[in-house]
Amino acid sequence: MMVLVTTLVLGTGAWADKAQEQAAARVATLYKQGVSALNDGDAKLAQECFLTVLQIEPGHGNARYQLLNLKSNGPKLAALVRKKKLTQIQVPKVNFAGSTLSEAVEGLDLLIEKETDGKCAANFIIQDPQGVFEKRPITIKLGKVPASVVFEYILKMANASARYDEHAILIRPIGGEACLLYT
Repeated sequence: MMVLVTTLVLGTGAWADKAQEQAAARVATLYKQGVSALNDGDAKLAQECFLTVLQIEPGHGNARYQLLNLKSNGPKLAALVRKKKLTQIQVPKVNFAGSTLSEAVEGLDLLIEKETDGKCAANFIIQDPQGVFEKRPITIKLGKVPASVVFEYILKMANASARYDEHAILIRPIGGEACLLYT
């Protein structure tokens, strides 16, 4: 009888150890998946992974930190996703001849929408209070390139910079054209 009780106790302990090992392995896998999702810009999946880690192991400090970081840096992450999407969209053909910046980005936006069946829009916003972009013609003829490449050429030709935000891409002139100097 004593042997049976000892066997049951030891067997239960071994089973508990195995369950803890499995839980630890699942936590490690979920945490890595969450970090990978963050690196890919998938905030929703990252959040789900970190929350699941905390359900399994409530004291997991790294998962808690990542969730707080995700909450405070969500808009930055969304901006990075917007930028990354432009690299993934292949534009079959671009031909802008003497276009204004406004016409070029509008054309690029239409090409992006067409290539993604309306699932993606660049949402360009041009900030040019001095009207300097009107004096800089854009002439580009490219084929089978990522939309990000087309956009970079447009920016270079217009002497412009871009800031990626969560919901749009803001375009401004480079240099002192849009700056007011006080002496």
